[in-house]
Amino acid sequence: MNKRIHYIDNLRWMTVSLLILFHAAIAYNTWGEANYIFFEEVRPFASIVTFIDPWFMPMMFLLAGVSSRFSLQKRGYVSFMRERLLRLGIPLIFGLLVMNPVLSFIADITHNGYTGGYFEHYTVYFSRFTDLTGYDGGFTLGHFWFVLVLLVISFLSCPIIRLIPKSRKSTIITGIALSVMSVALFDVRFLGKPLLMFLCVYLLGYFVFSDRKFIKQLSRYKWTLTAVFLIVSVGDAILFNYTAGLEALNTICCYASFFTGILALTALGHDHLDFSNRFSSLNAKISYVFYMIHFPIVVVCQYLLSLTGMDHLANFFVTLLITYPLTWCLCLLIEKTKYIRVLFGMKKLLPKNCEVLQK
Repeated sequence: MNKRIHYIDNLRWMTVSLLILFHAAIAYNTWGEANYIFFEEVRPFASIVTFIDPWFMPMMFLLAGVSSRFSLQKRGYVSFMRERLLRLGIPLIFGLLVMNPVLSFIADITHNGYTGGYFEHYTVYFSRFTDLTGYDGGFTLGHFWFVLVLLVISFLSCPIIRLIPKSRKSTIITGIALSVMSVALFDVRFLGKPLLMFLCVYLLGYFVFSDRKFIKQLSRYKWTLTAVFLIVSVGDAILFNYTAGLEALNTICCYASFFTGILALTALGHDHLDFSNRFSSLNAKISYVFYMIHFPIVVVCQYLLSLTGMDHLANFFVTLLITYPLTWCLCLLIEKTKYIRVLFGMKKLLPKNCEVLQK
């Protein structure tokens, strides 16, 4: 339990890296989502979103649940909650005050024809409270909804974890119950998000997916799970974007993509991603920073490129070429900047002599 599980870190940063592709493609969605910027319906790009969407956020909460198992063992409940409050609460406030206004500003320009200045738009941002998407230029949780929900779930999970007996039989029963509940609650939404499902998946990570014996058994079926996952995920994307009248089959594929995606990716990660080198270690360290800053960069890039008269389809690929290296470089800059890094939930840089003493 004291040894760091590298495949969890690698799965996290690799999953997070998909977000630039995901959010760039939403600007071409086929389901009428305004987004912060929208160009036109492009089914192949929309299919990227549909392929990723069922399993992406559940995977993030599952990995957070696994990590919480080791964090709680190391820190205890009080220290764990204090650490979560600082590491998630500070970035949440910073994101809502500084980063999300960028998204709402561009949304107001592209959807409503807003002509005022950026700082002038703060009066709109903090006075227009509607559906919290910010697509109308108002206040938004943006992608920081994940940080808020993770913070709340981290606190809610502590009493639940304490109440469940720590025995093999209890863990098996808990795992089965949480699995059934996560599927049953997959499409039960509050404020547009399946919050109860995220809680169940987080607890599954804590109780079940942190057990190396379970993951070793699961990995025996990794190729079967992967094949099923790819088939149902591709089927979900095709059915949703290219067909009509097959909603029931589409729903089955979506649910199956969610469940098999978590199993397949975890099994593949266990067998093929349990390593550490300088590149993977650095990406693991900056993964949450990457999450926090990527979306404004994507939207700003798409907007500025659109001002050049660039074709909408070309905009998609050029955005990817620019935003991936730019986001990564900014993450490195933040990681090396003493005070800024704290705003993104990273620990303060220690003087070299303190680092030696700590080691």
